[in-house]
Amino acid sequence: MPMDRSRYPANWEAIALKVKEAAQWECQCCRRPCRPTGMSVEDFELALIDHHHDWLCDFYKTVWDEEFGEVNVATPQRFTLTVAHLDQNPANNAPENLKALCSGCHLAHDRPHRLANRARKLERQGQLNLLGGGNE
Repeated sequence: MPMDRSRYPANWEAIALKVKEAAQWECQCCRRPCRPTGMSVEDFELALIDHHHDWLCDFYKTVWDEEFGEVNVATPQRFTLTVAHLDQNPANNAPENLKALCSGCHLAHDRPHRLANRARKLERQGQLNLLGGGNE
């Protein structure tokens, strides 16, 4: 789901960049290296080969072409670093509330919140909640 920019401060891009740089462009959950802003896919591919060969071979064989010894970055979104609000509040930009996460880890972090929001929306529309002890 795209972010609602109206809920974020005007300097969000600068805040997010600072968090990503502090994490050295690596997911703070799974340790996946991610492509820095402005780096071409080709340069990122070379950086992965040069600096993360063992990481690629051990953990993400799906992005490593063993036959040709090349990194497959055809899906660069796998290597996108985002910044998550741990408390789900975009107004709380305290450093301890922000974490640099790859797109997959960010989605996993937000999943319970999104599911709860969806359930509340369905309840407001009249859908019964059989699991959560709705309005009896």
